[in-house]
Amino acid sequence: MGLGDIIDGVFRLVRANGRALAPFLALLALPFYAMIAYGGRNGSSAVQFLSNLGSLQSQSSGTAGVSGWQWAGLVGSWLVQPVAAGAVCRAAAASYRGEQLRASEVARIRAPQVFALVVASIIGHVLELVGCVLCILPLFAVMAFLFLTAPAIVMENLGPIAGLRRSFRLVSRHFWRTLGIMLFGCLLIYLVLLVMTIVPDLIGLALSPHADAVVVALVGTVSAAVGWALYANLASLLYLDQRIRQEGLDLEVMAARRR
Repeated sequence: MGLGDIIDGVFRLVRANGRALAPFLALLALPFYAMIAYGGRNGSSAVQFLSNLGSLQSQSSGTAGVSGWQWAGLVGSWLVQPVAAGAVCRAAAASYRGEQLRASEVARIRAPQVFALVVASIIGHVLELVGCVLCILPLFAVMAFLFLTAPAIVMENLGPIAGLRRSFRLVSRHFWRTLGIMLFGCLLIYLVLLVMTIVPDLIGLALSPHADAVVVALVGTVSAAVGWALYANLASLLYLDQRIRQEGLDLEVMAARRR
């Protein structure tokens, strides 16, 4: 698959599996984005912000730090993200085999796989932090080498360390190609999410704090679900592409279908 094929495939997979994935992803995201919205409900609305522009005292008194609810929501959403990625990868693998998962089947991720996904995600973020400390280029390199971890764990039933190693081995043979597609795909997904959220966010600024909190929770839930689906499908297609190039996975699938 070329760059265009992979990007087009990401959105095709979202459309094909959206009905099955949407309930599960939304249920994962909603509690944590509700916490974030609840914690930030006392922030200034647009009218209050504009009225306080001329008063330094009003601005300083209206500024609040991140609350405990917001921290809990951020950490919780970070922890469930690899679980969401695992569900999306399962659906992508089923689509590649010519199957279609139902909504009730999407959530059937075994406990060992959930553990492997979460632990691998934590280790990966620690390595990314090390890369960030060194410089921006090492950070991108670490992200590329570990980008295929979730589909490797799900599609090959690997543990966390084995999944990280498998991703590293697959990427190492086509590192620059994988890095370029990953960066371009992530940038495109970011722009899609930005377009999705900018109008609701602007509308929410004109509402009361409590009404704005409802908008924030709903918009956050939808954008998180869509973002998780897009990123995980991008990783899944890159994983399948590398296995096709290096291991002839397409021939194995064709042989299995003929049996």
